[in-house]
Amino acid sequence: MTPSSNITAGSRFDSVAAGWDAKPGRAVMAAAIAGAVADAVPLRPDMSALDFGAGTGLLTLALALRVKEVTALDASREMLRVLAEKTRAADIGNIATLHADIERDPLPAARFDLAAGAMVLHHLSDVPGALRRLRGTLRPGGWIALADLDAEDGSFHGDAQGVHHQGFDRARLRQWLEEAGFAWGSARTAYLLTRAGRDGVERSYPLFLATAHVPQRCQQT
Repeated sequence: MTPSSNITAGSRFDSVAAGWDAKPGRAVMAAAIAGAVADAVPLRPDMSALDFGAGTGLLTLALALRVKEVTALDASREMLRVLAEKTRAADIGNIATLHADIERDPLPAARFDLAAGAMVLHHLSDVPGALRRLRGTLRPGGWIALADLDAEDGSFHGDAQGVHHQGFDRARLRQWLEEAGFAWGSARTAYLLTRAGRDGVERSYPLFLATAHVPQRCQQT
């Protein structure tokens, strides 16, 4: 997971890609989010999934155990290179990578059964617009699963560069999803992240998982 998916200067995350997985808490958080996705979404072994803002693939790898194939999309070439190295080393054959900006670049059309993103939304300048674009990548009946911060006081990020939102109100996110053409699923707390904020004070920051799906009979927009 990486917050690079909408940052034009993907090189900002290229420089930290090699050491991204060194913090064990990131893998623990990804496992918790993957478990929450599995609880909330009816995953099947024949599904095709998109992990947007995939970074080094911590969520991607967990999803790949549960579905047929996963496309890992990110704006950082180096993050995707690290993921590709991990898949080669582990001889994992059902993960593909796609270098793209989720807000600006062309996206695959209506080929996925699931679009999942972890800790990406608060780095998107236009979340409603991104949700509309993601809907276009999903087949009728497809699911979207979004993990991010609940609304917080701005202390979470020590470096606020590229941060457009201080977490989210769950009701507002539901409204955006429904306006994008999704049918609401659920929202639940997926993980409680404890860390020192920008001011050095340790706090607990809840992360939610929100899900919704594309109605079976609909027109893609």
